[in-house]
Amino acid sequence: MPSLDRAALATSGNQLMMTPRITLTAKELVRHLGQQVQIDSAGHPKHGEIGLLNYVRDRIDGNSLTPTVGICFDGDSIPRLIPLQSVRLLLRPLANLAEHEAKQCFRMGYPYWDQREAVSLIRSETQIDIRSGPIKLVITEAGVITSERWTDGLASPARINVQALLNYLDSRGIDTRSYIDQGLAIAVYR
Repeated sequence: MPSLDRAALATSGNQLMMTPRITLTAKELVRHLGQQVQIDSAGHPKHGEIGLLNYVRDRIDGNSLTPTVGICFDGDSIPRLIPLQSVRLLLRPLANLAEHEAKQCFRMGYPYWDQREAVSLIRSETQIDIRSGPIKLVITEAGVITSERWTDGLASPARINVQALLNYLDSRGIDTRSYIDQGLAIAVYR
């Protein structure tokens, strides 16, 4: 879950008002090592530039350089230290999943799947349905995954390797955690 920067607390009369500053945590960013990010900090000399996420350093007591990330920009051989809150992932919306990626989803999620079967991909704004033979896989933009096998007009759960499937989608830069909707990532289309 995104973390809240509680330094932005203000009081007004007897009410406590909070203006949260939302950013991804180090644990969330580490899943996207090697992927493109954009600097989103008007005061930073690299504001608006795109680089590769090289490493993530979580908070270390007594170290003022944490939490930070290391980002390599074109031409740089040494990563630059950037505060976590200044980084936005560049992710593809789930509906941007390609046909060959849908087929790979089946390969990752169902190791027993017959790869000769045709795969159909049905996209909507908030989820995708991938079907092959009697198996139906539904993935929502919030990362909810359902899997079912249809036989004789009845649906039953189909065993799926959810972790392998989510790892694959993360590696492809697909947003399965609604980061784009939350303003934590920037949508890109490839």
